[in-house]
Amino acid sequence: MSDALTPGATARLLGVAPSTLRSWDRRYGIGPRERSPGGHRRYAPADVARLRELCRLVGEGLPPASAARLALAPAPPVPAPRSAGSPRAGREGGGGAGSAVPGGRPSWRPGGDTLPLGRAGPTLQGIARAAMRLDADLVEALLEEALERHGVVAAWEDLAMPLLYGMGRKWEDTLRYVEVEHLLSWCVSSALRRVPPPPGRGRGDGEAGAAARARPTVLACGPHEMHCLPVEALAAALRERGAPHRMLGPCTPVEATVRTVRRTGPRAVVLWCRGGGTADAVALRSTLRAASGTTRSTAVYTAGPGWRSVDAGPAPADGHLDSLADAVRVLAPGGPPPGPRGP
Repeated sequence: MSDALTPGATARLLGVAPSTLRSWDRRYGIGPRERSPGGHRRYAPADVARLRELCRLVGEGLPPASAARLALAPAPPVPAPRSAGSPRAGREGGGGAGSAVPGGRPSWRPGGDTLPLGRAGPTLQGIARAAMRLDADLVEALLEEALERHGVVAAWEDLAMPLLYGMGRKWEDTLRYVEVEHLLSWCVSSALRRVPPPPGRGRGDGEAGAAARARPTVLACGPHEMHCLPVEALAAALRERGAPHRMLGPCTPVEATVRTVRRTGPRAVVLWCRGGGTADAVALRSTLRAASGTTRSTAVYTAGPGWRSVDAGPAPADGHLDSLADAVRVLAPGGPPPGPRGP
């Protein structure tokens, strides 16, 4: 029983709600075969394998009842290996890229309904499976739970980044599933934007009003940078710590960044660049000039891999932020540490 999972852990692994597991067990008899010494349900590896097959079949359009009957049916025997000269050798049964798990079913099929995530934990696997099924509500719910439990930095680095990277590899391998990538990006963005500030750090008088009126950090993308999820993660991490900021979003015109610096007199500016180009160098130089013209000192930081290919002159900024954790240490050093929210 040491390798058996609780219902909650099984639900996270499969990317379904615990109530769905109970419903499948009650309606179709596809549930745990074992109990703990205290009488609690425990899912053995064979139980999880059956449920994975059920999820796959339902994701392919089969009604749950029919999918459950197929998942509960005995696995067909694995055909004997054919000779190396056979044109069908390696395409039936086990072997090849679709190496079989016990029961003869493939654990990974190129172009299949999984993401290449390596040795992923249950929560990461659960979010990936829900995304592949286009279950946006569950993806957002699992992401929000992780953000609340672990904080923005840990959830971004341990969940969101591996998911988005795995989705990119999936597209490169198959040239498919663009809809999954878009849905996943939207769900990550939506969950990040719902991260609340610390209690008592909103608008108003006293300490809350002082926090709202403090000099902000301006977050901007390069003029041609359309993808800004890493900047959204930084905005959420700053909000989580009560650090004021102004998010200008993707494709920020140079003139807009300069005007914002002159109007707000920020304590810092972060320019995100993933692709690199002449326009980004112009944006950085113009921002530096605007920052030097403010009455109070404004630091200018670069972030993103694109700056490696941008020739912006010697010592173009106050520093480069290599990661979200690095950016938070620099931009919100006195902020409260993240932790579980709510009662």
